[in-house]
Amino acid sequence: MTADIDGDAGLAADERGEWTLRDAEAREYVRGAARATVSLVESTYGPRGLEKLVETVDHQDVPETVRAGDAGRLFDAVERGGGFTHPVSALFVDAVDGMQRGLNDGTTAATLLGGALLDEGFDLVEEGLAPGSVIMGYAMARARAGETLDALARPVAVDDRATVRAVAETTMTADLDPAVRRRDAERIVDAVRELAAADERGWVDTDDAKVLAARGAGDEFHRGLVLSRPADTGPNGAGVTEPLADATVTVLDDDVDFESTASSFGGDAGAGVHLDSADAVADYRRGLEGRIESAATGLAEMGVDVLVCMEALDADVARAFERVGVAVVDKATYPKDDIYRLARATSATATSDVADLGPDRLGRAGRVAERRVDDEVWTAFEDCSGSVYTIVAGADTPEAADRRRESIEDALETTATAAMDGQVLPGACAPAAAVAAALREYAPSVSGTEQLAIDAFADALDRLPYVLAANAGLDPIDALTRLRSAHGGGSRGGEAAGEPSSMGVDLDTGEPVDAWEAGVVEPRRVFSQAVETGGAVVEQLLTIDAVLHPNVDLPGYTPRTEHE
Repeated sequence: MTADIDGDAGLAADERGEWTLRDAEAREYVRGAARATVSLVESTYGPRGLEKLVETVDHQDVPETVRAGDAGRLFDAVERGGGFTHPVSALFVDAVDGMQRGLNDGTTAATLLGGALLDEGFDLVEEGLAPGSVIMGYAMARARAGETLDALARPVAVDDRATVRAVAETTMTADLDPAVRRRDAERIVDAVRELAAADERGWVDTDDAKVLAARGAGDEFHRGLVLSRPADTGPNGAGVTEPLADATVTVLDDDVDFESTASSFGGDAGAGVHLDSADAVADYRRGLEGRIESAATGLAEMGVDVLVCMEALDADVARAFERVGVAVVDKATYPKDDIYRLARATSATATSDVADLGPDRLGRAGRVAERRVDDEVWTAFEDCSGSVYTIVAGADTPEAADRRRESIEDALETTATAAMDGQVLPGACAPAAAVAAALREYAPSVSGTEQLAIDAFADALDRLPYVLAANAGLDPIDALTRLRSAHGGGSRGGEAAGEPSSMGVDLDTGEPVDAWEAGVVEPRRVFSQAVETGGAVVEQLLTIDAVLHPNVDLPGYTPRTEHE
């Protein structure tokens, strides 16, 4: 009986009701699903990796086709479209994606490493090692990996502009012109330094940095927020028709509703308003218009220049506000975070009811201007007092704009991680090779069967430079052999013997290269987390020795109910 990764074990009808896959067959069931999952993302690894097309839905459940160039975005697209139906694939992806989420980097490496560790672990189990011994050996390997990375890492401060910029450039694996990559990296460094300076702990809250990219846009950096709205959403406000200087801004995160309810007439709330004559209708309308005009007058008296509302205003309300000189920017619904970013940028307080507005809830922007960019309307609130920033990037096509935006967003997250953690590693798979070399040196000192698991962990780490070289069009065996030789002595020229080497793979030649000198730098946490994630995947899946086939029928079993 053979199990494939689709979960169809080819069972006869009389076999159902039993534990249908055991031992070697169960391991093959798990291994096959893990390999299939890894194969989805393997070709995306590294700066020369490829992209995948995924048919899915967006966050509003509208069908879309996504180009995913890394495991994180690919898994996210698959999850939005219904997720992985195979139970092992679902467990594998949850373990990897859950631990890597928030770093915006390292998910592909964690997936490859998790798959390789699982393969090596199952091979050891087939040879007679207990799964517990493999897991223990892997835990020892992870502990030694941490010590090696401690020795390999270098400190970095947010003021170290060159190193922080190198982290940003290393992360941006999109096919960008070097000059464009450098400009984007410079603006990312500016944003990270400003965000770190705004927090007394040096915390970098990347929620306060927005990235916009569109066809026809220029490369810009704004201290403030650029609010983007689709041009065809039909807002009733005319927007900011002329640039405003030193503008007073108010922010509303709910509907602006002046309609009377039953309780306004002394009735029960929810009972409805009954207007049974023309005079009653006229009185009601006069009262409604009076409330609108009163609110408009109140805004004008407070000196409000721009009113921003998450929802669309009624046309009558928008016109009344505009008549007293208040520019209306409404239907700022997506992304919803923007309305709160704007409040933080302008030092305003997001308010749900116009009646609650007061001078203490207003914000300010040094300049407010509006323009049409591609199929969107952009309203820029600039020179704001709050620590909110917007990075704007241009591109020739919408698809290129999406890729550039994603590239900058990823680099922003990893650069912030490096700045907050204060540690970086050389890239180009130097950490994987250094840890593998250290583990091979350490394994003989372990007397138990865990020694074999430590060696297997080192072999699994070799998978990363192998795939990196293969995706770059190099001979992966030659590249890996040269890299292992470069790490064979545990050091490079100029370093003390026994210190981990910073040699990685040069993707142009396949030769070993000092990643520090090449400017290929990544946050310490990205690779450290990938190692921990890979170990966590194995702990979840290696101990499975039986699989109950879907739709199993258990004869004679009747669930007991708590209440009749």
